[in-house]
Amino acid sequence: MDRIDLKILQLLQQRTKLSAQIGKTKRRHGADIYVPERESELRARMKRLSAGKLPARAVTAIYREILSGSRAAQGQGSIGFLEASEDAILLPGRWCFGACDNFLPKKTWSAVASGLEKGVMALALLMGEDLTRVLQAPRTRRQFFERFTVVGDFPSTLGAKAPLARRIFIVMLRGKGAAMEANRLLILIECKSTENAVKRLLNSMPDCFIRAEQLTLRAKSARNGAVLGLVYLSTANSMDGIRATSQLLAARQSAGLAVSILGVYPSFEDYGG
Repeated sequence: MDRIDLKILQLLQQRTKLSAQIGKTKRRHGADIYVPERESELRARMKRLSAGKLPARAVTAIYREILSGSRAAQGQGSIGFLEASEDAILLPGRWCFGACDNFLPKKTWSAVASGLEKGVMALALLMGEDLTRVLQAPRTRRQFFERFTVVGDFPSTLGAKAPLARRIFIVMLRGKGAAMEANRLLILIECKSTENAVKRLLNSMPDCFIRAEQLTLRAKSARNGAVLGLVYLSTANSMDGIRATSQLLAARQSAGLAVSILGVYPSFEDYGG
């Protein structure tokens, strides 16, 4: 057992050394250190390769810490969040990302946004209720869509399916577009009735691949007495993110709705082991 532990440690040291080298290359080319779809793919592959000889939850938990150490070795910036939501974010955030990630609280969204743009933060975590407050003001909403994107989400209550208001959303600087593979779409609809608008939207899309999962969290809009609906959609199976985006935009036009896309990404339900 001691020999096996030593071998594991040596391999982890080798992996960390390679991660540091990869980090130098990423920084030289301005590439993101945290790539959520790549991490999700790696965890899924490791669970398949374990072939049930290790519990899937154990594989996920082990690689959570391996990936956390890898990001640290690559020099990733902090994970920002709003100070007011610290109690709701820190524990699940640590459980989802790992012991080597640094969490940085800020008092306002403006401070978080500035940290992301300056590279002090690699990503930020926002509760669903905080995200809707950020998007409530037209100017802030416009700036968010110009600069940022949602790349994932996970529940704030470990081991439970949290309502949209209590889910934690992963926000990063806007990059190269939709994920290669996706089964989650987070959108904002400006309308008189969120429920009716979502029905119209889904009626304009192929029923075989997409359905509404959460329809809560309405934020008042200043225009024409409409409301802003933060809507969480999911596909039955993973599909190309560009295709999902294209079909959603076509459905928006067909339904005559004001719909903005906040994020297209794969599910991270396996975070936290």
